[in-house]
Amino acid sequence: DELLMFGNNIRIANRLKKDRDISPENFPELHSITSDLVDMKEIESRFDKIFDAAGEIKDTASPILSSIRKNKLKTRKRIYSELESILEKKDYENVIQEKVVTFRDERYVIPVREGGVTQMKGIVHGRSKTGASFYVEPLSVMELNNSLNTLSEEEKQEIHRILTDLYNELKDHKEGLAQNLAVLQKVDFLNACARYCRSIHAHVPLIIKDTQLSLKNARHPLLFNSLKDPKNIIPFSLHIGDEFRGIVISGVNTGGKTVTLKATGLLTMMALSGLMIPVEESQVGMFTSFFTDINDEQSIEDSISTFSSHIKKLNAIFVGADDSSLILIDELGTGTDPEEGAAFAQSVMEALIAKKSKVIITTHLNKLKIFASEHPLCENASMRFDQEKLQPTYQLDLGFPGNSYALDIAKEYHSPENIVARARELIDQKSLQLSELLKKTEQQRIHLSQKLYEFDLKNKLLEQQLESLNKKEQNWKQIEKELKQKALQESDEYLSELRREFDHEIDELKKQFKTENRIEHNRVHDVKNRISKERSLIEKKKDALSDIEFVPATELSAGKEVYIKSLNLVGKVQSVKKNTARVLAEGLIYSVKKSDIYEIPKGVEHGDHKEDMDISVHADIDHDFAFELNLMGLTFDEARIELDKYIDKAILLNYPKVRILHGKGTGQLRRKIREHFKNDRRIKDYRSAPLQEGGDGVTVVLLM
Repeated sequence: DELLMFGNNIRIANRLKKDRDISPENFPELHSITSDLVDMKEIESRFDKIFDAAGEIKDTASPILSSIRKNKLKTRKRIYSELESILEKKDYENVIQEKVVTFRDERYVIPVREGGVTQMKGIVHGRSKTGASFYVEPLSVMELNNSLNTLSEEEKQEIHRILTDLYNELKDHKEGLAQNLAVLQKVDFLNACARYCRSIHAHVPLIIKDTQLSLKNARHPLLFNSLKDPKNIIPFSLHIGDEFRGIVISGVNTGGKTVTLKATGLLTMMALSGLMIPVEESQVGMFTSFFTDINDEQSIEDSISTFSSHIKKLNAIFVGADDSSLILIDELGTGTDPEEGAAFAQSVMEALIAKKSKVIITTHLNKLKIFASEHPLCENASMRFDQEKLQPTYQLDLGFPGNSYALDIAKEYHSPENIVARARELIDQKSLQLSELLKKTEQQRIHLSQKLYEFDLKNKLLEQQLESLNKKEQNWKQIEKELKQKALQESDEYLSELRREFDHEIDELKKQFKTENRIEHNRVHDVKNRISKERSLIEKKKDALSDIEFVPATELSAGKEVYIKSLNLVGKVQSVKKNTARVLAEGLIYSVKKSDIYEIPKGVEHGDHKEDMDISVHADIDHDFAFELNLMGLTFDEARIELDKYIDKAILLNYPKVRILHGKGTGQLRRKIREHFKNDRRIKDYRSAPLQEGGDGVTVVLLM
């Protein structure tokens, strides 16, 4: 079992070391810990070779073990075969108790009836509990059983040898194992902390240098274990150390004062120990000392009273407290005469506040409530109480003292009315007036809290409505944007359709040129004018839809970078005439009207152009230019020179596509030409011609 534990630790360590998720970017602290792990892949492989998933020794742990187990299997089969044949013999039909092979004293035997032991030659290995059967080992399987037992002993010895070798190998790596174990302990601790923090719905606290404490919607961490639903845990909020150094918590018995006190201390220590805490928002100062006086340690043996026990603890607090101390005291001033106890408690609070310590106490004493309301560095707090139901709500309210409601609770629990009435008469009038004032204050506070809650609810509702309106506005903007994009897409598609019509007209002109050896210049001019007008209308529509603002270029001069709107190109001015300018863009010089030249708009990058844009460069139609270039019989180097010249001229003449005749042959020239096209920015696409027009012997080139 210990070896298996080592193997499991080695396997976990190796898995952590190679876990790519634990990277310096994702988990820097965890990565710094796991980077100390020693790689033990070879030892893990040894464990995997020896043990199976259930922790049993594999047959393949060693060649010797494998041989032994094979021999055991063969021997066991021979024993079964021999015993089963005996069970089937008619001579022993009345002798055998039951036709089964069983195992006794490390020997395979068969059950024989009491009277049949003498008829079957063999060794008796005991009797059944009922006494009706004897377990007999027939002489015919004695040697086989002996061999099986011998093999079992050899198996044990081989397993012992294998495990001893593995143990010695682990000893040789004891330093690495110890180092890995230390790392795994850290990871295991962090994992336990993380799982616990997740179980209590914890958040990361903000640790600050000042000795202040701010908890918003805090929950006692131990209540998560006792209450199934975390929603049933009533949160509390408090602040101490910024404006106030002391808080006096008062209120009814069993109202949650002590639980709140303990939760405050526990949450602070958890945060300063590096744990997340079940608090929605928190700021925890660097308190260097904690002092508490919560449990009643009255001792009969030591004759120490409750008050004496408090005094002993308070003396220790007086000695050790300073400005970085957090002090929690439950029921300060109790266990003695109320007047003297209250005076002593006030004196304690004054002394600790003077030391700049942060003090939180619970009390029922009115004198301390008055002290907290009058002292500039002290604040009252109370546990809320439902006056109608006479039940605590376990909610903490800052800024208000709480009433104990002792006589109201006594009346609710059916104490005699005359006793309750007499008790009210005996109460000091000032105390009674204070108690009634606290009740009225509590009622007013509850009323104000309800109004504030309603206001917050309405405010949240308005925020939700505003957020809904903002979302609707965003949705409408998105719809408008999508409609614009759709319209732009339709415009682009229409331009593409115009391009196809233009290509068709060009194809017709090519056919005319081939058959009649002439081109109708008027027809070319009409086609280009029609395409230009259609494109101009589409561009105006696209401009209306586009969010890009176009500003006409001013002060044109050589070297200025400009935007050619009709071509959607960015270029550099080469020279300027009266109404036109020569602009270099993407390796070509264009003669452009000044009215088509703009400042480079935002969102347009250098080199942007649209595939379906028609490029207009002033050039006369070259009647000697052919729609097809014949490169057959040339080397690639020779063909490349002719090809580049031909492509340049085709682009200047505004040809959308041309044909390159290279022949089929070995395919060498075709492959090199097409490889050349892949890196040529002037080429939009290329493909083999249809079979009836030359197939792979001709490449059809689409020009930009």
